[in-house]
Amino acid sequence: MKSKRILTPDEALSRAAELCDRCEQCTPDLRKKLASWGVFQADVDKIIRQLEQMNYVDDARFARAYALDKLMYSGWGRNKIIQGLWAKRIDREYIDASMDDIEDEEYESVCRRVIKSKIRMSKDGISTYESKMKILRYAAQRGFETRLAGRIINEIARGEEED
Repeated sequence: MKSKRILTPDEALSRAAELCDRCEQCTPDLRKKLASWGVFQADVDKIIRQLEQMNYVDDARFARAYALDKLMYSGWGRNKIIQGLWAKRIDREYIDASMDDIEDEEYESVCRRVIKSKIRMSKDGISTYESKMKILRYAAQRGFETRLAGRIINEIARGEEED
């Protein structure tokens, strides 16, 4: 079995900077990664500070990027995004700021897209109360507020009835 070689602080800094170049990283994830590389805790703190000074790591920037990526590409609502950021141990102020960056029109558009997609996959559409509730639960699982999802489902149902 091959033993792990412990990285020197300079090697770890270089490797962490390369990682941050590839994609946005948050401080808690970097701490875990550095620890997994065998870097001592005192060195981890110094490396994180250096990365922050070099502008490789910024938790506020990470929270904004995470929120927009999860909204646009994964179709997540605010509740699920907040839960994901909280699980990564991001500060509440950064989470709140990232939620403020999401425009209401864009957010509603993504919610509408997610709901319409689920309606297309549903065999009953939204013709029955039960099918509407299934779609509403699905939207809630995706992190969208039930009030918003319910309004969109009712708008779509009225639109289908008028056709």
